[in-house]
Amino acid sequence: MTSSKGQHLIGKVLGSCVLERLLGYGGSSAVFLARQQSPERKVAVKVFLPRTTMEVRVQKDFYRRFLREAEAASKLSHPNILPIYAYGEQDGLPYIVMPYMPGGTLSEYMSQRGPLSLEEAQWYLEQLAAALDYAHDQGCVHCDVKPANILLDSEGLVMLSDFGIARLAQTDSATGQKIVKMPDVVMGTPDYISPEQALGQPLDGRSDVYSLAVTLYFLLAKRLPFKADSMIALAVLHVHESPPSLAAVRTDVIPALDRVMRKALAKNPDDRFQTASAFSQAFADAVTESRNHLADDKKQANVLATEAEYEAQPSIAIARPVVRIKPVASIKSRVTLFTCAIMLILVAAVFASRYAPAILGHGTPMVVETVDPAHPDQLANMNNWPVSSTFFFDDQQLSYHVINKSANAVALALYQAHQYTDFRLTVTMTQVHVSGGAGYYGIILRAAADESRYYLFEVTTTGLAQYVFWRYDAQKATTNPWARLAYGRAPSLLTAPGKNNTITVDVRGNSFKFQINGKAVGDPVTDTAKSSLTSGQIGLCVEDQGSEVAFSHLYIDTLS
Repeated sequence: MTSSKGQHLIGKVLGSCVLERLLGYGGSSAVFLARQQSPERKVAVKVFLPRTTMEVRVQKDFYRRFLREAEAASKLSHPNILPIYAYGEQDGLPYIVMPYMPGGTLSEYMSQRGPLSLEEAQWYLEQLAAALDYAHDQGCVHCDVKPANILLDSEGLVMLSDFGIARLAQTDSATGQKIVKMPDVVMGTPDYISPEQALGQPLDGRSDVYSLAVTLYFLLAKRLPFKADSMIALAVLHVHESPPSLAAVRTDVIPALDRVMRKALAKNPDDRFQTASAFSQAFADAVTESRNHLADDKKQANVLATEAEYEAQPSIAIARPVVRIKPVASIKSRVTLFTCAIMLILVAAVFASRYAPAILGHGTPMVVETVDPAHPDQLANMNNWPVSSTFFFDDQQLSYHVINKSANAVALALYQAHQYTDFRLTVTMTQVHVSGGAGYYGIILRAAADESRYYLFEVTTTGLAQYVFWRYDAQKATTNPWARLAYGRAPSLLTAPGKNNTITVDVRGNSFKFQINGKAVGDPVTDTAKSSLTSGQIGLCVEDQGSEVAFSHLYIDTLS
């Protein structure tokens, strides 16, 4: 663990922020999850770490330039630009305070999946282009557009970050272009750097267009157009070598798409798209042409779905089941059908609604479980829960599994078409697998149907047993939609792998009470915000990518 990674700064106070956890680091900076004391909220703090090889004079010039440009960048206001809460310099460490985005970066998202579809890439490109054109109009050139500086939310919206190190442009009297004079130290990431940036030449917004095109190339190919063993060799490739054709990587790239990419990656800025939006629009037009081309090909080939393909589609279970069934071991000895029936009735009476029955052909014997109609398990209403590779019922339909496959957001499953106001909810949760992170998972309360507003009570059994209670409100928030209402230790949580934990939540008005395994956790919580949520759907969620949780025995009682 080296100081260059920023671990030594955990616990340090910068301004009104206490650095709590390292989120990531790069060559010259580290990003921390921090607790801001005024106002009270979770934030992300980016700290620029001085390089030991940097001369003192150059370091001081960098700090002065950073603070001056951060002041200008903090005035940028755009839906696709991450705002800057505060900035400063303390103990020789320049820093920027920004909203904490738990969804992660586009780089993290790409690390867990293959190349994006043309339509998804188009959606991201459109938003990034709007952000860049706005910044360029305000006289800021980003100089470091790359997936690691692009943040995602749960709705697929992107926010471009790190405008705190953007360069301020001045209008060139001859051309009218807003031009940036490069500093002595070339900034930017070599993988995404423009030719003029690599050469240390004056920059304008077209440099960002080039870096945006490299980013799009990576999203579509999951590889970079240029790779080299050194920064200098990589810069030479950006300056002199033509990028490989995207059509050689993807079969759905028609010549029109390839022409758009080649124009955006032109070595001479005059040969590129002159604005990011022009690039985005040309790409969108080419995607439409590609889609029409594919549709024509399908018509000519007369592609028809076969009956076997239709039957192979997954089916959704019918709602309101009275009994559930699961297979049991085969009876080796021969018995009559009447004897089997008597055995089934006896087993059902003994186990009194614990084991579920199912018949998988060929007369497999079964155990019957009846469900109390007056107090049903809400997970039995299977057609009102989402079903996919992320959300699914086990083979016996006894538990509902949620796997978070995204690096950008929580995996959230809502109980559709059911609204609750005041209620008591009880559910049993079993952590099947945890992969990195703190392993948080829990319950969604009073959620809007579009998931724009909800409460989240979650726990972690990884390391210290803890709980957190949040309010998420993307409708009201202008910056960070997350507000932490309570958190603390949860000693009644069972932390051993595979252990069941039963959570009970009492929701009445704007007051919330929580129990874990029958023991109260923390004090009752009252949400005093004017935007407190009064009713909505319930749901289940898993926060960390790669984690899987099984939910069972979900009961809801209405409180009068």
